[in-house]
Amino acid sequence: MSLPTAPPPPPPAAPGPRLVPPSSTAHLAARLVLLVVVLASVAYALLRPAGADRSGLGSYDAPDALLALGVLVALTVTIIAGPEPRLATRWAWFWLVAYVWPAAVVYLLLEPTAAWRREPARAPGRRLTGGWGLLIGLLLGTPLTALLASR
Repeated sequence: MSLPTAPPPPPPAAPGPRLVPPSSTAHLAARLVLLVVVLASVAYALLRPAGADRSGLGSYDAPDALLALGVLVALTVTIIAGPEPRLATRWAWFWLVAYVWPAAVVYLLLEPTAAWRREPARAPGRRLTGGWGLLIGLLLGTPLTALLASR
């Protein structure tokens, strides 16, 4: 007579999708303020009268350059001090924001969760890494800068 055998253990459960919590209220407020500043500076640069004085740093006025530098520093601080990004690593966002300014709008709207969502979001299986962010920034940023400089 044989002894009853125990059923085999169930296979280990597959880990569920990683959920990313939404931004804190302070981080969301900083993101929205930066978004308004970025969009306002872009609108100002695009809508400025063609005959406006452009003495100073090339085709940019000194206040324009200081505003751009201030926004870049504030975005870098937000990327470093903010919650872990969901779609790309911190280095990827840094390179994208530094080379391709529309990436700043994307970052401010979508990281770590969409600005209009207040519940956790599912993280993708893979994120864009810093090397790819640098490569994309170089490939997209250079033509974009040339296009805007020819304006």
